[in-house]
Amino acid sequence: MNKPIGVFDSGVGGLTVVQEIRRLMPTESIIYVGDTARAPYGCKDAETLISHGREIIRFMLKKKVKAVVMACGTSSSTSYEQLCKEFPDLPIVDTIRPAAKAVIAAKPKECAFAATVATVKSGLFERLVKAGSQSNGSSEIKIHSRACPLFAPMVEAGLATKKNNPLLFFAAENYFADLRGKVDTLILGCTHYPLLTDALTHALGEIEFINPATATAKKINEIFPISSSEEKAKIKYFTSGDEKNFSKIAKFILKGECNPKKIIW
Repeated sequence: MNKPIGVFDSGVGGLTVVQEIRRLMPTESIIYVGDTARAPYGCKDAETLISHGREIIRFMLKKKVKAVVMACGTSSSTSYEQLCKEFPDLPIVDTIRPAAKAVIAAKPKECAFAATVATVKSGLFERLVKAGSQSNGSSEIKIHSRACPLFAPMVEAGLATKKNNPLLFFAAENYFADLRGKVDTLILGCTHYPLLTDALTHALGEIEFINPATATAKKINEIFPISSSEEKAKIKYFTSGDEKNFSKIAKFILKGECNPKKIIW
């Protein structure tokens, strides 16, 4: 039980999930992998994403992780089921399925779903919400899915570290301006997107946000109740890209120092 939890994403976005895990499970150690050298994931096909996920999980298993969190909406929607088959003895938690359950519980009248091209194309989120609503007798939730291919690269470029960035505002308006006043909730279907709530609020007005990072952390907490270990939790960061850029953005997200080690696939 004292083994670490593995968390991975295409870049820094998955650190929003790390924050939530740390908040709910402060005694848990974490191994984080940001695959920034191969980002963005949102434009890649399922076969490529399965290959990337397989490679990352094998790396994490060498680090003796007890579970893996796919802190990437794109990987969650395209490769989760296959990777579960390939690693049957490893608990794997994704972000899309917990997010769908959170939406069903919230019962919004009409909502928007922001995600990458690959996640929207998969249609998984909409299917899960529809099936879940039908199974518990709830009325169908109307979902407006929007692919936002610019958002994750903008976050990786550091644009979200400054408030009221005009480029982020322009992108958000381009994606969502027509939905202003029509939706009451926005689901952040990529773990990069919680860093963009100021731009999204500017485009959509005051709405409710559903952050999959929170639902995902709750799911992993269900599998591993809070440890009573007195050992100090450790977090180790790895990136396949530029360490300095990763550290700079990670420091902004985590509100603390981050010194990642380099991975070469």
